[in-house]
Amino acid sequence: MRQFNCITIEYFKKQELLFWKIKDKGMPNFCLDGLREFQEFAIWVKEYFSHPDRPLKFIVSASEHDGIYNMGGDLSFFLKNIKTKNVENLTTYAHLCIDAIYNIYTSFGLPVISVALVEGNAYGGGFECALAHDFIIAEEKVQFCLPENKFNLFPGMGAYSLLYRKLNAIDVNAIIKSGRIYKARYLQSLGLIEELAEKGAAPVSLNLFIKRITENFNFEYHHIQCKKSVFPLEKEELLKVTDLWVEACMKINTFDLRRMEILINAQSRKAKVEV
Repeated sequence: MRQFNCITIEYFKKQELLFWKIKDKGMPNFCLDGLREFQEFAIWVKEYFSHPDRPLKFIVSASEHDGIYNMGGDLSFFLKNIKTKNVENLTTYAHLCIDAIYNIYTSFGLPVISVALVEGNAYGGGFECALAHDFIIAEEKVQFCLPENKFNLFPGMGAYSLLYRKLNAIDVNAIIKSGRIYKARYLQSLGLIEELAEKGAAPVSLNLFIKRITENFNFEYHHIQCKKSVFPLEKEELLKVTDLWVEACMKINTFDLRRMEILINAQSRKAKVEV
């Protein structure tokens, strides 16, 4: 089994399940190096599990960070490149995010079901990452948020495309424009989260879920594919939105950048890392 710097991997052949986790290394966000490695990971997953001796029905994502699934975009990277007007760097980063989101959304090109096991808070791109999966299982105390409008931007790595395919326009507008923090139970009531688990019990819920879905896998898998065919999502759509995000980044002002710095400091305190 291949080793990665930013991701741990476990394969359970009996359950036909691949479990990947973001390692607990520094800030729990999507950094440039991690996104580049994720490209390699995606290629490896497709190649490795295309072999008939390695059966696979489920790909599950999680995080090793205590209380955090993912905080989303690398705000320090954004701040630096917005200040220097480096459109190329931001575009490279944004397109790598879309590569990651689309690989998850398409289950890495394999006939499998994807599950996000969210045992900690998911903000911004972390929320978008969870939404890209076929199912979300979350601890009931977990919080979700799209905070980008706090610094005059919008979520540019999948939120619009994914949410508008899952919810009605009124609920989507509220989630994107309000900047509010939402509890997992509320998002379950909207249909975004499949199952809730008590704190520390998410792995048990996952195992029960996998067992139940396995019994009816042929229906569940093809049901998902039918929905994706009726409401298709092409990568070009995601890229178009993220290019608009890069354009918007170049237009925010000094006050917006200051609010971004405040959020960076708050995230650093929460993750207990130095800025």
